[in-house]
Amino acid sequence: MITRRMFHTKLMAALVVSAVSWSKPVEAAAGDEARLWLNRLTFGATTTDIERFATLRPDAWLDRQLALPVSDPALDARLSRARLRITYPAGVDEQGASWPAVDDLRPLSALSADPAQLLPLIDWTPGYGMDFTERIRPATEVIAASLIRAVHAEAQLREVMTQFWHDHFNVNAMKDEYTAAFFASHDAVLRTNALGNFRTLLGEVARSPAMLYYLNNADSIASPANENYARELLELHTLGAGNYLNDRFNDWKAVPGATQGRAEGYLDLDVYEVARAFTGWSVGDGRWISEGETAPLTGRFHYVARWHDPYQKRILGREFPPNRGPMEDGEEVLDLLARHPGTARFVCSKIARRLLSDDPSPALVDRMAQVFLAASDAPDQIGQVLRVLVKSPDFAAPQHKLRRPFEFLAAVYRATGAEVRSRENGFHWELMRAGWRQHEYGPPTGHPDRLQAWTGASTLNRYVDLALAGLEDWFDGARADLTGLAADDEALQAFAMRQADALAPGQGARIAADLAQAYGYDAATPARDSPPQDRQALAQTAVAFAALTPDFLLR
Repeated sequence: MITRRMFHTKLMAALVVSAVSWSKPVEAAAGDEARLWLNRLTFGATTTDIERFATLRPDAWLDRQLALPVSDPALDARLSRARLRITYPAGVDEQGASWPAVDDLRPLSALSADPAQLLPLIDWTPGYGMDFTERIRPATEVIAASLIRAVHAEAQLREVMTQFWHDHFNVNAMKDEYTAAFFASHDAVLRTNALGNFRTLLGEVARSPAMLYYLNNADSIASPANENYARELLELHTLGAGNYLNDRFNDWKAVPGATQGRAEGYLDLDVYEVARAFTGWSVGDGRWISEGETAPLTGRFHYVARWHDPYQKRILGREFPPNRGPMEDGEEVLDLLARHPGTARFVCSKIARRLLSDDPSPALVDRMAQVFLAASDAPDQIGQVLRVLVKSPDFAAPQHKLRRPFEFLAAVYRATGAEVRSRENGFHWELMRAGWRQHEYGPPTGHPDRLQAWTGASTLNRYVDLALAGLEDWFDGARADLTGLAADDEALQAFAMRQADALAPGQGARIAADLAQAYGYDAATPARDSPPQDRQALAQTAVAFAALTPDFLLR
């Protein structure tokens, strides 16, 4: 049996040799159009998806992915069968409320719960004592569901774009019990609108209780307004840091386009004014508003008119009159930003970077941005932008985009036909060792999306761990039975080659030969003569070696 030391020695030597090729585009195998599309637009190619792609061909496959509904009965059934352990000791809080010890396997009930039902999770009054593990339970359920969805969803493009929007509109679900309790509805907003209209998505995110709590806008009132959400709205959600012009202009009138009511970029002054525009955008969580007035107990967005700053404002050179109707200031800000050329370029460059290349061509980004603006009122605006990307010559050209840890693990599971069986989110803790914090990334920037961020020696070692252990029972991720034979007379070397080729076509023969030498078996040894546990171990090792080739690591 190959040892962990032998595995690491061989693997790291292979990675050192391969590192040089990481600076060069990876050519797709001749005629391997299906894998190219599936590796870039899904969480990884499966045998079934490759066959379906070959039947449908590219245009019809893309049409189908863009048309698949949010609701997937098969996936919903799988999620309803999933169970996640919750365990904590008996305890007493500072107000004397106590609770018993718990060790249960529970369904993922928060995913579909009415937000009003989750309000007790943020209630610290006497009589609502509970362990903090209960208060953050909805967020842990979304984390558990994320791997199930990535591996098993038919609507793969929607899932990929949902992950993209989670980074773009990043919320650290574990910031506190408030973001955690309402994170499932935030996740649902992103998934529902992942391929739809950006202005609609932007507005839904602005009303998301998890976002309102995360960036402190739920408490923002006039004089002074809280600036956290306003700054991230401009810098991360719409115009981007590249359009922050405070270092170039001291007077708003000097910003190009400002005197015409659409400045090309923004200043700190715009941040302050945007913050004022969103005062009063809060949450229906029963909070005290004023004497005799509390917010309704809905667990949803709630506008507090008395908290809003009603006076005139100037944003990107546009004058906002005073004393407008409820939420008009904020809605106009969102309209202005969603249709801004700077937003179009910023968002489209990020989409191209996620799906194609660390440094997408400016010409491609410009074409995507033109469609983004032209389709600003279309219900499938984001889908139209994706079509431009996929139809471009750049998409068919060699690229070198690294699978980040979550995507890497999901792709291994998809390629091996694994069944996600995580009961304790063990995969999540292992991914954190690689720097990936699914729905728990602290900064509002979201996870980095360039190769250099994930190729340090420590992170590469964690990729090794994920590849080597991801299919082990103790890993608490997924399980795949890899012992089945293609034919009764299949040799062990052919068996190992088949397992490796499922992930890295064309690499199986070399990997099987290396494993034959390491294991010391004869190439012609019949696989049926090997015990099932040994075949499983051999297959898992072949999978691990294949997963850590540039052919698989790089999409």
